Amino acid sequence: MTKMRVPDSFEEAALETVRLLSAQEAAKVAGLSPQTLRDYSDADRPGRPTLQTALALDSACYEATGRAPFFESYTRQLAARTRSNARPVGDVLVEALDLPGAVGRLLDLIRRSRAVESPRGKAITPTESGAIMKAIKLQRRELDDVEAAVVAATEDGGPTIDARPTPEISQES
Repeated sequence: MTKMRVPDSFEEAALETVRLLSAQEAAKVAGLSPQTLRDYSDADRPGRPTLQTALALDSACYEATGRAPFFESYTRQLAARTRSNARPVGDVLVEALDLPGAVGRLLDLIRRSRAVESPRGKAITPTESGAIMKAIKLQRRELDDVEAAVVAATEDGGPTIDARPTPEISQES
């Protein structure tokens, strides 16, 4: 049975690293045992990777898949903790590229919580519910970031609404 992990946690990043590379490959990269790598993904176990280890694992993941789970986790945690500070709005494309990862994590949490082998079968536990709700809030923040980037990229600084259908919309059946 797979434990639920808090979205954007370092434990989730460790699990994603093992999924992307395999425990054996990640262990080789980090110079650790596969069990130690799996332990990093369990919030109930002591120990977390050092920054150097996380960087090595992210480098290997990035080379293999284009993703860097620890970096993604760190940047999202930093953004969540610094929302009260004004920050420049990002590029529309850069902000939009965060959406698939956020949606994927949300879908993965929902899928795991509804699996027959989950703690309450298809019923969602309070812990699972909390993790899903946090992932939904993250999704909303990501969408807000895209919206802010679109507004910032608009010449007059505000959104424009064009009532004319775009070719893609008008061609739908």
